[in-house]
Amino acid sequence: MGCAGESGKPSDASAKDAYDSVMQADGYQVLPLFKTRTGHITVTFQVNGKPCVFLVDTGGGATLIDISKKDKYQLQMQAMRDYAAGIGSASPLVRTSAKCTVNDAEFMADSLFLMDISYLNAEFRKTRSRQVDGVLGTDFLDQHHAVIDYPRLSIYLKP
Repeated sequence: MGCAGESGKPSDASAKDAYDSVMQADGYQVLPLFKTRTGHITVTFQVNGKPCVFLVDTGGGATLIDISKKDKYQLQMQAMRDYAAGIGSASPLVRTSAKCTVNDAEFMADSLFLMDISYLNAEFRKTRSRQVDGVLGTDFLDQHHAVIDYPRLSIYLKP
């Protein structure tokens, strides 16, 4: 399987490479996760051709992008009559869709929401943590059969 450490067990790197190979053979794309100073997990992938940093929120029901970034990501707005509440805010819902790209594989995000998350980035600035462009919620994670490997800080997504 790979090089063994002094204990005779495969090294973390070789175990990760082996797991990545198995997941990729099953059609998954692998992405690195990043831990912020506050312990939050982020991931970056392309949205309409531009890098987009997402806070991974396994408890959040919806995936959203900061409404201030709609032009950067060329997102069209569709106003809705409902309101979103969570992570410190209640805002009118604005729906959009986007083409997301991970390692040249395309993932459609048909139910993205645009929402003001400036308050979230304000908190991250206080701790000098990485700023985010959006929040990756369980809707996207479930749709793309996400597998999160916390010890190796990786996420596997299936187009």
